[in-house]
Amino acid sequence: MKNDDPKVSPRQKKPQAPDSVILVGNNNGHKTNERSKVCNEVKTEVSGKPTVSLRKVESNRRNSQKSTGPKTAAGKKRVSRNAVRHGFFSKFLLIQHRDGNENQNEYNDFYTDVRKHYQPVGWLEEIWVEKITVGSWRLRRLIRCESGQIARALAGHSYELQQSKADDLADPDSASSRDAEMDALTDHLFLPEKEELDKLLRYEAMVNRQLNHAMGELERVQTRRKGEATPTNI
Repeated sequence: MKNDDPKVSPRQKKPQAPDSVILVGNNNGHKTNERSKVCNEVKTEVSGKPTVSLRKVESNRRNSQKSTGPKTAAGKKRVSRNAVRHGFFSKFLLIQHRDGNENQNEYNDFYTDVRKHYQPVGWLEEIWVEKITVGSWRLRRLIRCESGQIARALAGHSYELQQSKADDLADPDSASSRDAEMDALTDHLFLPEKEELDKLLRYEAMVNRQLNHAMGELERVQTRRKGEATPTNI
């Protein structure tokens, strides 16, 4: 009696097709095309392009999520001042003398607000933003200078009155005939002397031109970056 199911020797077994797919179950119950993955890696190696394993890609993705920048308010404020610390002009802008009364933290806060408003991108925009900040700070200093000159004039006027009164007490016979009502008038001292005033006005005009130029250039650069029509009347 013939055997209907003859045993086939290992040599006679039909080899598996090279392009057949082996489906392997993973931990989640899904099927993974293991053979296709191997074939793709082999093809990538043959083509000469660098290969990146899925494990490395996943590892890079997890690492990128770990570094998301500062999370606290203090940390975010400190990072926002990085450009201020490395400013090109601010290093020499503030008066370092103890009587200068220019506060570095106050300037940093002002610079941070200007950058927040313009949100510069790239080195060129950063330069124009800093020029705007510097110009605004110099105008602020100009107002302080004008106020200081007025205060000096008022102090000088007060000193003259005190000296006159002291002289009258020391020598009543030669008392001055100064008018007390005239001495009380100080409104005419609320402007600097003509020579000083002229210098202040020239300085203010120069700083305003520079400030307006910086604002116009920054607006043109940002408009060009955004692909919008460049304004011409600035």
